[in-house]
Amino acid sequence: MKKYISFFLFATIAILTFTGCDDETATIGSSIVPDKDIVTASKKIFYAKSKSIDAGNSIINKSDYMYLGRYTEPQHNTTFEASFLTQFASGDNEAFPKEGVIDNSAVYTKLRIFYDSITGDKNNAMKCEVYELDKVVAEGVSYYTDIDFGEYYDRSKAPIATKVYSAKDYALHDSLTEANYDANIEIALPNEIGTRIIQQYYANPADFENSEVFINNVFKGIYVKNSQGDGTLINVYRTRLEVAFSHYIKSSSGEKDSIETLFTPFYSNKEVLQLNKFDNGDLTPYMSNTDATYIKTPAGIFTEVELPIDEIMEECAGDTLNSVKIEFAGFRADENNDFNPPTTLLMVRKKDMTEFFEKNKVCDNITSFYTTITSNSNRYTFGNIAKLIKHCYSEYEAGEADADWEKVVLIPINAITDGYGNLVKVKHYTQLSNMRLQGGDNRPIEVEVVSSRYK
Repeated sequence: MKKYISFFLFATIAILTFTGCDDETATIGSSIVPDKDIVTASKKIFYAKSKSIDAGNSIINKSDYMYLGRYTEPQHNTTFEASFLTQFASGDNEAFPKEGVIDNSAVYTKLRIFYDSITGDKNNAMKCEVYELDKVVAEGVSYYTDIDFGEYYDRSKAPIATKVYSAKDYALHDSLTEANYDANIEIALPNEIGTRIIQQYYANPADFENSEVFINNVFKGIYVKNSQGDGTLINVYRTRLEVAFSHYIKSSSGEKDSIETLFTPFYSNKEVLQLNKFDNGDLTPYMSNTDATYIKTPAGIFTEVELPIDEIMEECAGDTLNSVKIEFAGFRADENNDFNPPTTLLMVRKKDMTEFFEKNKVCDNITSFYTTITSNSNRYTFGNIAKLIKHCYSEYEAGEADADWEKVVLIPINAITDGYGNLVKVKHYTQLSNMRLQGGDNRPIEVEVVSSRYK
């Protein structure tokens, strides 16, 4: 096959060589193609408008992480604060030994909050409060990050525990290093809680059969609130409730001749609810800047873009819309090195932005797209959104368009792919990040349109 291709190329080059200067044959290629079959392509530039919009501290609560702490940005003096609520899983009918627990009471009860990264200063002194929930947080409901946790515990009661801590654990034993140590905050809880759990197990083991009955009948969960300190935010990947007990050990002769202390762990995991509450405070320093737009996470600021769809379709009437490209140049919003720009941006129609996350949608490359930042130039490029332009315009022509039919929103996300690179899940990006985008009132964004038409 290769020799035939090579011969064809050689013959073609030879013909062009001998005829290249012949005035009478210079147009032979086009003369044998009817005029009506000639395709012409053109590139036109249009302009989109953009502005920052407040996310309203309200994104859907579906993060794998929980967050705790408070962080004030020094340049804009805006404060972000995070607290979390979690339930604990149970699926063990033998949560405690069938017999031998001394006095059916707890030796200690602890909460451990495990974290794998921090934002800010790990040496800051921070303080948190722990509250026991007295109302079950129902499954199957879309919760948002402006949730009022006060609905699930008694505000009039004092916290069941408080803890002063720093992200750097100075109590870490010399034999351990940060590389082989799971960083955690250890909080002593009232022992009455552990004793209550043990006694309920022996009264009715079926309450420990699965997480649902455990949460409803035994322990509804906890709320952990930042109460003091600034400059540190920890990323919590797991919490553990430990209920310790003394247990008789039988010797080979069957005598109970020694005692050991054990503990039963109850973990937070994907099987139970883990909810964040975010408070971004006053975002006026960002929103008042109309010479640029921002994307700030978590639950802070998104960028709204008004695309010139009507103008594009009118200007390109009768053409085939081949590609529509739009690019957003990004810049650090401040000099704070604690914040990295979000890696991935979702573009979704404004009217779909809530439903997209509530219904666990993924990008369909018609009404929603995603792109990743180019690390060397900090640009987010959507290479071809022609299908979006045509889809929105078809709604407009059919009389089905709303007031926001030309608007999309840029939202930072975590894009989760399978082993083949296929997008399988989209979640809100919930790490602290901050990015300024070129745009705003006086800086329209170029939209490059390539279209073609048959003559």
